[in-house]
Amino acid sequence: MRTSRRASRPAGSPAAFRASAMGWAIIATLALCVAAARGAAAGSPPVVKIVSGPKCVEGEPATDTSVAITQGVTFTARPMKTEEWEERLNRRAPGQGGLFRGHGGSPAPFQAFLVKVENKNPALVRFQPGNIVLIGGKNEEDHILDYTDLYRYLEGIGKSGDDLDSVRDEFFDSGMILEDARPVEKIVFFHALPPDKKRKAMALLFSSFQVGTETYQAGLAWHFEKVQ
Repeated sequence: MRTSRRASRPAGSPAAFRASAMGWAIIATLALCVAAARGAAAGSPPVVKIVSGPKCVEGEPATDTSVAITQGVTFTARPMKTEEWEERLNRRAPGQGGLFRGHGGSPAPFQAFLVKVENKNPALVRFQPGNIVLIGGKNEEDHILDYTDLYRYLEGIGKSGDDLDSVRDEFFDSGMILEDARPVEKIVFFHALPPDKKRKAMALLFSSFQVGTETYQAGLAWHFEKVQ
């Protein structure tokens, strides 16, 4: 189980911090280069749509919103397009919608979901976003990008990590206690799934949350369908 990471400015030696920031810059640059090379060599990838549920079922509703209810706690989530979550950031802090865009306006290498958690029972629920896991294909697992990760990403692309403070209330980061009938809806960020890997589905695993003194799990799933 992943432990909670403090939502504050990254600590550690200046050298270690600079190394981490440089790593983000290298990842972002390589991702752009690889994507451009693949696009030139192989043309446009097939267009797919994301549909709720682990697999295609005849007559299923055409929605990308997935819902799970466990022990009176409702989890709802859907994948977000870059422009959508950028607009949400911009509403929170005008002018900051493109905060995570790289050099030349390139989009951030993130996969984002809009997640809502609602406690529908009398007991308090302790929810730690750091325990959310994105599962793609085989051996593809990723924990959320929290405040520290996003701060370092901004530093790595030559921006000020302090700019993150203006939008931090829009994304899940720190643990929280959910009271009855007070839903919380925020963005969760992950690294983008590699575009060159074939996968039929993906899922979000809420690997650990507490209702009273008991610990539970919940999961949401989506599958990919080719657009004709």
